Amino acid sequence: MNQIIVAEEDKLRAIVHEEVSKLFQVKQTPKTEIDTMTLTGALALLAEYGYILSKAKLYKLTASGSIPCRKFGQKLVFSRKDILSWAEGQTKPKRDFSEVSLTLARSARRKRSFR
Repeated sequence: MNQIIVAEEDKLRAIVHEEVSKLFQVKQTPKTEIDTMTLTGALALLAEYGYILSKAKLYKLTASGSIPCRKFGQKLVFSRKDILSWAEGQTKPKRDFSEVSLTLARSARRKRSFR
């Protein structure tokens, strides 16, 4: 510490700023989104992503075991990730018209062979 360092004002400011910011550096913890939600939260989440269900339909799906859920006491608890992956799995792609015409042609062939 007996050495004297000669520096320009801008350089000295940068060094001091860097060292002070290291001391007061706030550790930012990433905010994790809560993964579990209640029945009303699951309905709201599904509606937000365009999958609109009624409360009764959601109850029927949970009773049949079609939708992933758990029970906490007397309440149903849903996982955000599981609900969205389930909803994505329920969607069907639009039919291609070439597929439709091929199906019609096969049907017409079968009808001709029975005559």
